Amino acid sequence: MMRSKWLLVILAALYVFIVFNREPKWREDNIVFSWDKFGYYSYLPATFIYHDISGLSFYNDILYKYRFTNREPWWATYEQPNGRRLNKYAVGVSCFELPFFAAAHIYTKVSKKAEPDGYSLPYQWAMFFCSIFWTITGLCFLRAFLLRYFTDSTTTITLVCIGLGTNLYHYTAFDPGMSHPYSFMLFAALLFYTDLWHSQYKSRHLYAIGIVLGFIIITRPINIVTVLIPILWQVYTLTDLKNKLGLLIQYYRDVIIAFCCFMAVALLQMSYWHYITGHWIYFSYQDEFFNFSNPQILKGLFSFRKGWFVYTPIAFIGSVGFYYLWKKDRKLVLAPLLCMIGLIYLVFSWYCWWYGGSFGCRPLVEALAIIALPLAALIEAFKSYKSYALKIAGNTILIFFIALNLFQTYQFSYNIIHYDRMTAAYYWRVFGKLQLEDSDSQYLMNEKEYWAEWPKKK
Repeated sequence: MMRSKWLLVILAALYVFIVFNREPKWREDNIVFSWDKFGYYSYLPATFIYHDISGLSFYNDILYKYRFTNREPWWATYEQPNGRRLNKYAVGVSCFELPFFAAAHIYTKVSKKAEPDGYSLPYQWAMFFCSIFWTITGLCFLRAFLLRYFTDSTTTITLVCIGLGTNLYHYTAFDPGMSHPYSFMLFAALLFYTDLWHSQYKSRHLYAIGIVLGFIIITRPINIVTVLIPILWQVYTLTDLKNKLGLLIQYYRDVIIAFCCFMAVALLQMSYWHYITGHWIYFSYQDEFFNFSNPQILKGLFSFRKGWFVYTPIAFIGSVGFYYLWKKDRKLVLAPLLCMIGLIYLVFSWYCWWYGGSFGCRPLVEALAIIALPLAALIEAFKSYKSYALKIAGNTILIFFIALNLFQTYQFSYNIIHYDRMTAAYYWRVFGKLQLEDSDSQYLMNEKEYWAEWPKKK
């Protein structure tokens, strides 16, 4: 079982190589703390440097100095009736960034080579390494989980597909700081501990499930739908469901403690909301909203603007793999399938279904940990076929999609693939290009089409 271990080392080295050998454009554009990433991260300097979690009085000076949000004042914060100012983003990302923030702050204070303001270059470097560390941690959890059901070679191929053939690669090595790589790690950990508890019934594994679920919701609250995984794991029939309920009753003490672990983590977010707003549960996105009666699922999956299956075709291959997973073990299908359906519905019910500037469908990056299971089942099935033609065809498709993702990530980093206004005509116009022509921009979504997409809250 050495190939998949060495693969993780190779992926980590590759991610680090990319960070060190990219042009310095990421430093010039301040991408590490730009826009959403600024909000996720700013809990740390607010708490440990400026000691102003309630007023955020340092915000505008930092935004003006570094141009993180084009100097837009009070980015993604809302003044409350009590005079305090709410950061709309969840606190979970900052929890995972804390060790790397601390290392950067100590280095900056001791070396005196940069300003210890929480945002200078050492802190930006730290966030790149933070992203790589937690992505590799997630792949380690995923590897350990997959090896319980598949061979090392199947697991290795699956990890290559996820680590290089999806936009997890982009959000790890090119655009760190978003919540999705951290959520990917948490999804993989949830699969690992859920399956481990169902095979050993050890208390600590159930407590770990509670802790992981807690971090899932304080990192990205919409992902609470993942609770379906431990609840429905190894359930396929009504008899299975009855047995599962009996199992939870049998271990009720551990279930209660696991719930307490979940709540202890969730209270990190709830306490912040209560301190700032006076409410334990609070919708912090204010004027933004879900449109549950009109989810844009087809656009979200198949459009050339941000379609998940268009820009991450490995995800489509993995979705097809649910059939092969069903053939392998029916008890493995229901929990991940229902979780995926729930995630897709919730994600594309958001009013801005394309999620602003991003490479592909970023809110489903974390779902790649779940898709890895049916993807591995499909890969294993194709490996078992006696027909060499089918094997060659399957391998060729996977290699092509991995290469396509690597190339399009490069295109995105040079703005050849547009971050927000892609169309089918523009996609095919720039397909395979290394450089833009002046005439290409006319194929992008125009202003009228762009603003027509923005729904109004009823």
